Amino acid sequence: MKRTNVIFAASLLVFATSFSACQKSETSDPVIDTVQDDDQSTALLDNVQAEADEVATMSTAAKSSAEFALMAGGSGTRTIVKSFSGDTIIRTITYADYINPNAANGHIKNGTIIVKVLGGPAQATFVKITTLQNFNIDGIKIEGKRVVTKTADHQFNDVLTGGKVTFTDNTFITRNADHTRTWTAGYDTPLDITDDTYTFEGTASGTNRKGKSYTRTITNPLVIEATCRWIVEGTFEIVADTKTAILDYGTGTCDNNATLTINGKTYDITLRTKR
Repeated sequence: MKRTNVIFAASLLVFATSFSACQKSETSDPVIDTVQDDDQSTALLDNVQAEADEVATMSTAAKSSAEFALMAGGSGTRTIVKSFSGDTIIRTITYADYINPNAANGHIKNGTIIVKVLGGPAQATFVKITTLQNFNIDGIKIEGKRVVTKTADHQFNDVLTGGKVTFTDNTFITRNADHTRTWTAGYDTPLDITDDTYTFEGTASGTNRKGKSYTRTITNPLVIEATCRWIVEGTFEIVADTKTAILDYGTGTCDNNATLTINGKTYDITLRTKR
């Protein structure tokens, strides 16, 4: 269960310093390292998706205004070029030391996100493909291809391939994932992404910053709210180096506290990454 002391500091990730367990002797455990890295890479990759979603719903005037970020409390520039390939809309989003004014995290983005969209979330057909070119957040390089396909009303298959997060010390995380994303709230206000809530189910695999392989299976749906900087609810099982652990994000409180259970022992932990 999560504690109630809320540390509300950013919107899709800040990858600061520590993932702390109450029993410091366990902090070198490869499972703890893996959980830490998995959570951080998830938040980074989700940040990219949230940025792409915001651009898709912005007004034309806001998209073309270089002063938009500065006037709203951000900085730098974000330019969007829209083109077409048949029925597919292509948005090429280029960042230069950009801080999103609609996010409280202050993360600095550079590089390019390319978003290709066929149809729309409310239409029978919807496919969104997101790729990256020399893209980084706070100097952390993000790579990968993400394909979101509508499978039912308010439900989508969300597949990540070639995911990689390279830190400023040249260590890196790799990740592939196949999830079902269900839009549980906010779908009746498609132009306002701030009231959106999603649940995620499915699996992921990859390597942590020490090169250790892992697999992850969501055992209770993970709940993500647009207004919270951390996952607010849900559990997953993670297996690394033949060890199995359960991470529990709690039951709805917006904070960076969770519990990790390894071999029957439960630890209170503080997640380092803000979404």
